[in-house]
Amino acid sequence: MTRLRRIFRTTTLVALGLRYGLAAAAVLVAVILASCASPGASVGDSSSPTPSPTAASTATGPTSLMDSPEAGDLPAGAYYLDLPAYPARIDFEVPAGWWHFWGGATRQDSDAHAILVNSEDTGAANGSAWGVAFTVVGEVRVDPCDRVAGNMDSSVTESAEALADAFSSWEDFPATGMEDTTLGGFSGMSVEIARGETATCEATLFDTPLGYEFGPIFSSTEPMVNQFMLLDVEGSVLVIWITDFPGTTLFEEDGGASPDPQAHIEDQAQLHDILDSIVIQPR
Repeated sequence: MTRLRRIFRTTTLVALGLRYGLAAAAVLVAVILASCASPGASVGDSSSPTPSPTAASTATGPTSLMDSPEAGDLPAGAYYLDLPAYPARIDFEVPAGWWHFWGGATRQDSDAHAILVNSEDTGAANGSAWGVAFTVVGEVRVDPCDRVAGNMDSSVTESAEALADAFSSWEDFPATGMEDTTLGGFSGMSVEIARGETATCEATLFDTPLGYEFGPIFSSTEPMVNQFMLLDVEGSVLVIWITDFPGTTLFEEDGGASPDPQAHIEDQAQLHDILDSIVIQPR
């Protein structure tokens, strides 16, 4: 995959600019044209009172991911996503060395949010595309490689089981490891999407309700799979995308990293910690 594409394609330049402390200058509808400058954001009026040490030390509770720093790695700690597009609030812990990606022109315009690991030690200059993402499904593609083929019937998004069956219909991206799963107190289905030998396209598996084109990011080494957890939550399906493989991603290779089948083996332990920390709170 030549750029973060599908799962990260629409706003790659914007989000990667923010990751490395840059600011995106322009975003067009069909083509992103970004020019970068040194950050100069003001965090508040100079006349605002400075919180006392006592007030700062008594602050508790998780931070909204929507209010987290836009540039650089996230401070380690507790975060949550509570978006109108989601069927519930999602709480989780983020370790040091991970950053926030969103699939829209702004965080507020996105219904796809990811926590990705910092990949500078792999030699990749463009990010890792490796981590965990949260989203919901609008329409599922009949053929991930052919937009003209259209979308499946909307009924496939009504339950985790129906959505898993829809995922299993793709010829070029065969589904494996389909089984019942539970996360955060909610049940559903887990599915692995493999990259078939005939798959040569930049795939879009589904579109989110806000129009984000969501697709897989594969390892440059075996196994070439992506994991999805599809959870039934309050009459909707919450989708959690996971790159639970140890090798470098194809995206990292495009950014200058050398293929390494063990590049993310330590990150996998942190990824599992993130998943284990997830709490889903219906409204």
